[in-house]
Amino acid sequence: MDRTQEAFADFQPTAITDGGYLGRMQVVNEQEVHLKTKLDTELKAVNTRLKAARVCVSVRQSGNCLQLRSTLPIKPGDIDKNGKETKQYDISLGIPFNFDGLMTAEEEAYELGKLIARKQFQWTDKYLGKIKVKANTKTIGELIRDFERNYFQTRKRTLRSENSFSSYLYIARKHLPEDKLAINANFIDAVKSCSSSDSVKNELIKVIRVLCKCSEIEVPELHNLKIPSIAKRKRDIPTDLEIEQEYLKFESYALKRPSKLEFREDRHNWKLWRWVYGMLAAYGLRPLEIFVNPDLNWWLSPENTMNTWRVNEECKTGEREVLPLYPHWVESFILKGDREAMELLKMKIANKVTSKQINAARHGTDRWFRFVGVAFQPYDLRHAWAIRAHLMGIPIKAAADNLGHSVNMHTSIYQKWFSLENRNVAIEQAMKKKSKTEELQERIIQLERENQRLRRQKVSP
Repeated sequence: MDRTQEAFADFQPTAITDGGYLGRMQVVNEQEVHLKTKLDTELKAVNTRLKAARVCVSVRQSGNCLQLRSTLPIKPGDIDKNGKETKQYDISLGIPFNFDGLMTAEEEAYELGKLIARKQFQWTDKYLGKIKVKANTKTIGELIRDFERNYFQTRKRTLRSENSFSSYLYIARKHLPEDKLAINANFIDAVKSCSSSDSVKNELIKVIRVLCKCSEIEVPELHNLKIPSIAKRKRDIPTDLEIEQEYLKFESYALKRPSKLEFREDRHNWKLWRWVYGMLAAYGLRPLEIFVNPDLNWWLSPENTMNTWRVNEECKTGEREVLPLYPHWVESFILKGDREAMELLKMKIANKVTSKQINAARHGTDRWFRFVGVAFQPYDLRHAWAIRAHLMGIPIKAAADNLGHSVNMHTSIYQKWFSLENRNVAIEQAMKKKSKTEELQERIIQLERENQRLRRQKVSP
């Protein structure tokens, strides 16, 4: 384990429900504060060791870099107002403020201390700062090659952070010109020349910001840049009936396969993906939340009377327990009864520990939706869950927590995909509730009048 990851051993992030950019940035900011505290502690330890060894050099932080501070002979071209032959200087060697940098700075401090003690110090190009390499002489490809190392210099390496990094790296490699210099103009040109959708362009902007921040390069033109979305993506959210009908396609696909395939070892794999389909529909899960350390012991436990699914802490928004919106789908989709499917899941994820390995297993969801001819995408089941919860009158906070969303994200999602038909259903249900309420109020008034009439008759002679 490297020093940065060792520093995160006691890091406990605040639980979040926002799976979007703001939620990820909250975790990143908390990690940066935690790491800064650890680095400050190590910096003090370095200076304590130097002082104990009677080295007349100290190490100090300046921005994102480290400097050596010592009293040295007057620098060429400099003067001392008091006529002294020595002066205190801060020497920059281009050493970054991280654990590797602290180790290097300590070594350099000992080396400089020896030169001073032996009266051999001279103002060479190294100490004058004339051999420092400028960051903007690097190519974008060089930044990308160092991206992983730099990214995890300030972040705890987990499945969640590895997933984020993998998506950043994929976008960077696909859309950035690696042979060009890492300067503002080339990053801006990459965004402008991107032929993908507006949402991909905005993701590219985010990736460039992260890449440049990790590489300590400023791209001020991208700080507030956002591509306004012109074309609205069309997404057909499946109805409950459509979800139940599409579920049957998995078995139909298996029955229609050529008979020679019935002797293959993977002939029953369709049962796993049918089970995954049912879990996505009933619980509104992200596909990855089924494959990351699934707690099948709890899932099948007699104590799990509410049929909750436990999402692992390594997933996008941390751990949570998820309830089904339609409890009867747990039975009709055989979610607890299909033990063969769950054994296939165990086999699918066995010995898969890295983000890349688990994602490779999860990608089978998209492939099998296409194989069997499901008329929508896996994530449409999640959006359908959000819309269904709204139509059922589930409080937004409860629905958002169940999905691992912030309230704002949850609201924006169901509003974005709320079709004309769903709006009509919502209005009709609201009117029915209003009519029922008015009917009950009228009935209460009638009963009160009847009670008053009966009381008057009782007191009459």
